[in-house]
Amino acid sequence: MVPILHPFKGVGGQLSCSLSFMKEELVERSKTCIQTSIIVAVVSLLVLTPGQVIAQEHKPYVGSKAFEQMKQLVGTWEGTMDMDKGKGQEKITASYKLTSGGSAIVETVFEDTPMEMVTVYHDDSNKTLQMTHYCMLGNQPKMALKSMENNQLSFTLSPDADVDVAKERHMHAAAITFDGPTNMTQHWTEFK
Repeated sequence: MVPILHPFKGVGGQLSCSLSFMKEELVERSKTCIQTSIIVAVVSLLVLTPGQVIAQEHKPYVGSKAFEQMKQLVGTWEGTMDMDKGKGQEKITASYKLTSGGSAIVETVFEDTPMEMVTVYHDDSNKTLQMTHYCMLGNQPKMALKSMENNQLSFTLSPDADVDVAKERHMHAAAITFDGPTNMTQHWTEFK
């Protein structure tokens, strides 16, 4: 895919909450319990100061050099791709979203179609960029960064990937080439 438009930049927020559910027949028996819980929750909220709530925020994640380069992709990209040999170029949209406190990037292609695929990029404990590609072929090849040179990130199938390379059709390698801030090219290698 060769994106040709500027990515739309966006910043995501974080929100967490807990929900509890109970069966209808238990509602009457637990009204007193619920009322007591609500009083305790309100009192707890009144005791928290704004500083304590803000303290739950954390420092931005700073990843490996390769992960930080991947962050440039956050947004929506449009480009073309030769899906079927001889059919010609088809329009493709890819979106990149920073998630999990900034420590993972979710790539979605062919969104809302039967061919939708997701790839999650993250650093491992050694700060080596990894990816797991949730493929329309029904498998999830895990790849590790093999090299980073000349604005290109090259990935290859990890030894611990849950793919039978002798029997399963799968994506075996990928390369992402950054051609400035508004263009990039991806090349995927499939093993059949």
